[in-house]
Amino acid sequence: MILPLSLTVIVALLAAAHAWWAVGGIWPAASEPDLARAVIGDGRIRMPPPWQCAAVAVALVCVAAWPWAILAWPASPLVLIVSIVIGAIFFIRGSAGYSPRWRGRFRSEPFRTRDFYFYSPLCLALGVAFIKLLTREMQ
Repeated sequence: MILPLSLTVIVALLAAAHAWWAVGGIWPAASEPDLARAVIGDGRIRMPPPWQCAAVAVALVCVAAWPWAILAWPASPLVLIVSIVIGAIFFIRGSAGYSPRWRGRFRSEPFRTRDFYFYSPLCLALGVAFIKLLTREMQ
């Protein structure tokens, strides 16, 4: 039960950050431009509109709950398909962070460094963890 609980907590924390940004919070930065440079990295100095941050937060809440769907309905074709999609999205995002094209587009600091050392590895780990949970290789 460590893997599903870990996935839920980590993704729920990501959802909480996005929800905080949706209501105008700027944590963990000192200003909105600093936050945009830290979490978006494409040179903008404003955060996306609140509805976009809220939409990401809602999607992440659903993803945070998904490990329990995997455990509850392991033979469901829908659970299989959605789990593969979730794992693939995280894995593709994580892998993209190391591509030359991504690194060329997202050059703003501190995003670039954080993406290389934290954001992309986290996405890769989440992608692998969702697939691992799906295949029951939890030990």
